[in-house]
Amino acid sequence: MKLKINNASFGYNGENILENFTFEVNNGDKIAIIGRNGSGKTTILKILSGDIELHQPDNTPKVFEKIGAPTIMTLKQMTFDDESLSLEQEILKCYSEVIELENTIETLQKELETNYSIKLVEKFSRLSDEFERLGGYLYRSEMASILSSFGFTETDKQKPLAEFSGGQKTKIAFIKLILSKPDVLLLDEPTNHLDIKAVSWLEEYISSYKKSVVIVSHDRAFLDNTINVVYEIEHKKLTKYVGNYSRFLRTKEETYESKLKHYEAQQREIADIQAFIDRFRYKATKAAAVQSRIKYLEKMEIIPMPQKADNRAFRSKIKPEIESGSVVLTCTNLKIGYDKTSPLATLNFSVNRGERLGIIGGNGIGKSTLLQTITEKIPFISGHFKLGYNVEYGYFEQLASKHNSSKTIYSHFSELYPDLDDREVRTALGAFLFSGNDVNKKLAELSGGELVRLELCKIFEKKPNLLILDEPTNHMDITSKETLENLLLNYTGTVIFVSHDRYFTNKIATKLLVFESTEPVIFNGTYNEYIHPNTKIVEKVTKEIEKKPKPEKIEYPIDFDDPKPEDPLLQMSYYEASKEKAKTENLLKKLEQKSAEAEEKLKKLNEDFIDPEIATDFTKLMAIQAEIETTQNTIDKLANDWMEQSEKLTIVSAVVEQKQNTKKD
Repeated sequence: MKLKINNASFGYNGENILENFTFEVNNGDKIAIIGRNGSGKTTILKILSGDIELHQPDNTPKVFEKIGAPTIMTLKQMTFDDESLSLEQEILKCYSEVIELENTIETLQKELETNYSIKLVEKFSRLSDEFERLGGYLYRSEMASILSSFGFTETDKQKPLAEFSGGQKTKIAFIKLILSKPDVLLLDEPTNHLDIKAVSWLEEYISSYKKSVVIVSHDRAFLDNTINVVYEIEHKKLTKYVGNYSRFLRTKEETYESKLKHYEAQQREIADIQAFIDRFRYKATKAAAVQSRIKYLEKMEIIPMPQKADNRAFRSKIKPEIESGSVVLTCTNLKIGYDKTSPLATLNFSVNRGERLGIIGGNGIGKSTLLQTITEKIPFISGHFKLGYNVEYGYFEQLASKHNSSKTIYSHFSELYPDLDDREVRTALGAFLFSGNDVNKKLAELSGGELVRLELCKIFEKKPNLLILDEPTNHMDITSKETLENLLLNYTGTVIFVSHDRYFTNKIATKLLVFESTEPVIFNGTYNEYIHPNTKIVEKVTKEIEKKPKPEKIEYPIDFDDPKPEDPLLQMSYYEASKEKAKTENLLKKLEQKSAEAEEKLKKLNEDFIDPEIATDFTKLMAIQAEIETTQNTIDKLANDWMEQSEKLTIVSAVVEQKQNTKKD
């Protein structure tokens, strides 16, 4: 164990936000702290980092213990002493111990050229082992990998820190924090404003990180891929669960159901006993039995009714005022950006009524620019876009959730919708959790989550048939994200959205617009199908085949006279082709069966990998990881074999058909 908070309580202005909680950080733990906004998640990080000091009552065990002298680091501790240094020079500071050792080894090598003594050889061997242990042979590739993943180019490496923007400096500080490799790494919403490439890199890094990590995050996919312990804050209590986020959800639900069953069983027992007491209280012949039951009830340890999950969230529904035409948006050679000589992207795609288009890709490559273009916030460079018949849109803009106004929520909303009376205004705001005196809060005083709710409330009141949403889940806690997901799934209009939240994107999008080059492409499928194409091998192969031009009969021209076709399959007789066709069909069935078995095996291995019983057994985890990789390779090979045999079946089937027709003629 490295850190422990013992039976502590914490609050502000005399009111506790956390009561009697215990929190432990053990070696190698990857911990998530989850809960509603304002529940105290960041407070725990501040206690661990030393920014908040807990009150220590007299004659009590230590409230906050550190075992040994672990290094604990947070993002705000990462500063730049000299902004004239280049990016590369600043990042290399994180490897000062390795670089110093590297220089010492180089000096020893030179000495050994002239003085090959046993003592020097032993020292060289010892330092080389230490260099390898510290990752000395990999540190430059590690640095190159993280800089690339976070969007920095080779040219950027030589730029002085002073020339980077504020956002880029925050990224650099974050990179320094990660590469400093403290004993306990504290991360508060680490995936905010990172694109998918950077998040994927961070996931892999944290998963292989040998030390401890404590994370506050609302990114469910990120938590599923990185953590093995969950601490949930709910009803001012802190509860520990073993496993990743998905395992936590299952365990929490199972625990609640179990507690509820025990509570209900005891309540039935109490009711039966009380009924007996009431019925026979005044019968002398039953006096002893009644007294026995009264004493039994007095001694009974009452099981409290389990508290339901804190699922308070906005409860609005949105139904379009009018229905749009079947084609909602068309973009034809649409060039977007801010520089005519260097457009960010050229787009050709359309969106139909009822579709939910998720726009994904890296930062700064045109996703938000596209939304600003089709909402006419900024001009396009060339080409054409057209909104369809009867389209009325509501636009949620990232920057729209920033206000400096002294207006209240009530007055701001009333001015936008002057036809609504007081009751209607309060009803609309109440649906988004602004009730009572909350409506008198000033816009400038609202938190990020409150501002997002207000923006959504304003949009939904318009009842548009097209929702255009730019990072709508930023600042939302998990419960609010789930509420928005359910709302959008039940929405009968069309949705176009940008998001880096993979869980949200996978659940909502029916197709994707993928920004990976200057000519983004449409992918017809979910995010999981896009990122893991082998999850459904047959579907994937079918899609690949469908992309090819479809011939009338066969892909290859067949001339059975002269010249002879080069493909041996096309030279087969009717009997040979029929036999080969049956053989290929049988092989395809076997490949599909093997693929299904491999997929089932992979599923079981992934479940074993997050099993809490082996979560700290590094040797077992590595063995499972190796088997996962082997199984995935098998699945990939089966997919390729399926593709080859499927194409072969197409050919021999065409040969059989053509030979049959020849016989008839």
